[in-house]
This record gives sequence, C-alpha cells and structure tokens, in this order.
Amino acid sequence: MLQQPCFEGKVLLTGGAGFVGGHLVRRLLAQGTPLRLLARRPAKVPQHLPAAEVVQGDINDPRSLAAAMEGAAAVVHLVGIIRERRGAGFHKVHVQGTENVLRACRRAGVARLLHMSALGARPDARACYHRTKWAAEEAVRASGLDYTIFRPSVIFGSGDEFVNRLVRLVRRAPLIPVIGDGLRLLQPIWVEDVVSCFVQSLSKRETIGESYDLGGPETLGLLEIVEMIRDQLHLSKPILHFPVWLVRPQAWVMQRLLPNPPLTTEQLTMLQEDNVCDLRSVEDTFQLTWKRLETYLEELLSADPARAPSPVR
Repeated sequence: MLQQPCFEGKVLLTGGAGFVGGHLVRRLLAQGTPLRLLARRPAKVPQHLPAAEVVQGDINDPRSLAAAMEGAAAVVHLVGIIRERRGAGFHKVHVQGTENVLRACRRAGVARLLHMSALGARPDARACYHRTKWAAEEAVRASGLDYTIFRPSVIFGSGDEFVNRLVRLVRRAPLIPVIGDGLRLLQPIWVEDVVSCFVQSLSKRETIGESYDLGGPETLGLLEIVEMIRDQLHLSKPILHFPVWLVRPQAWVMQRLLPNPPLTTEQLTMLQEDNVCDLRSVEDTFQLTWKRLETYLEELLSADPARAPSPVR
C-alpha cells in the first residue's frame, strides 16, 4: 500500500460501518488518525472493524450530530443507500441527511468535509438515486465549507455486494441470467483506491472545492464481467439474456414485498446507461494502485476455499 500523509486532527465518519467505511476506518486508524464513528446502533458496528470511538447518532437527528461533531477537525460523509426502505427513502437519506450534516458542521465550526456522491449524479437523471445524489452535491457546494466531492463508479473489494453477488449467481444458477444485452459500460474501481482518494484528500488542500469522478483503469460491460467470473470459476454455463421490459414488473413486485430485494426498478434504470468517466484529474492529483477487476477476481477465487474453481460442467 502506498504511504500517505497522516491527517492531524480527529475525523468524524458517517457510514463507517458500511463497505467503503470499513476499509476507510482501517486505513485511517493504521496511520494514527484519531477517528470517531457515528452509528445509529453502536452495538451493531461489525466486530471485525478495528477499535475506534463509536458514538450513537443518526444523520437525521440534529442533536446527536451536534454531539458527535465536538472536537472534530474534519467530517467524512459516506452515508447513502442503493435501495429505498420504509422510512429511509433517497431524498431523506441523501438530501435531508446531507443538509443536516452540513448544518451541524457549520454550527460546530468544522470546516473540512469530504462527501461521497456517485458517478452519474446529475439534475436530469432518469434514476431518483442519481437525482438525489446531485441535490446533495448542490447542498455541499452551497455550504461554504472546505468540501471535496467524490463520485465513484461501481466499487469492488473485500465485502462488496457487486462482485460477491455476481460470483454467487454464476456459481449457483444453472443458466446465468443477464438483464438486457449487458453491453452498457461500467468502470469498476477497487475499494482501496477509493479509500486512498479520501485519505490523501484530507491532507491535500488543492482538493478543496473540487469534485472528482472515480473509476478504475478499464471499462467493462456487465456481460464481460459475468464472462470473466465464469472463466475464473472454470465453468461453461450458458448465459441467458432477459429483456428489461420482462424483468421490470418482477422488480417492482419484489421491492414492495421483500425487505431487501435482489433487484429494484431504480437499479434496472441505472443498468441501461453507461457509468464511466475521464480519469485525468484523478491521476494528476492522487497516487493510486489502479487494481484491475480481473486481478482482484484471481486473488479472490484462489484465496477463498469456498469460492475455489469448480469442475468444468
């Protein structure tokens, strides 16, 4: 791992128990950065995370946010959702939650803010997910804080939902389902590269007031990724394409009946557009590893006995 400068001052992290948050916690603590995690249920913070100060609170509870901000020199705001649940919609979490964090920062005198958005965030997006991510960005830009915004494409790495879910699907399904033609492009980025951007940004004043699109070193279609996983598992299962119009009603039903649906109509909408970016500003600003998805898959499937290659079928 690249050696990175240590930020001097306590960092408050929202979303620290999530996928990216867990990796960021480890990196910051390893380099000696004092860290405080805001958690709705502190007892639920994963036991595998290194020891850090954990405080109870919620981004939609201003009183708890105010208490969590005490003594902080910077805030890293990672909280976000990929699917809506009762009482936790995109607008409430992405927009209202971010506005609450910004308000608490100003009241506590915390000037530095790193904000996690998403590649594809824009005001005229078809997906509500992207529109609310953009609205949150607009609030950050108007906040008067020393902000930096990151917009990652699909993130892969230890504990991710993207690669691990696809691996399970490819292994278990008799026929591998792909929605649509699978040709819309993604730019998967390794979680440790995302973390490196956040860590380095804390100590790089030139990143203040900037927004960075984050993607990996290659663009891949979903079909290409599925084929890559199938090849790594030494399987020869056929791939079956399902048209979006056929899957959408099923996704609509699942998201209304299941607490954690495997697919939503919002995700279907986002699957129908490319999610790629220009890396020049990121390459000019940050030192990154640029791990390729294929390299990660080789490491994952050779190191985990439960996912060791199966016999060819």
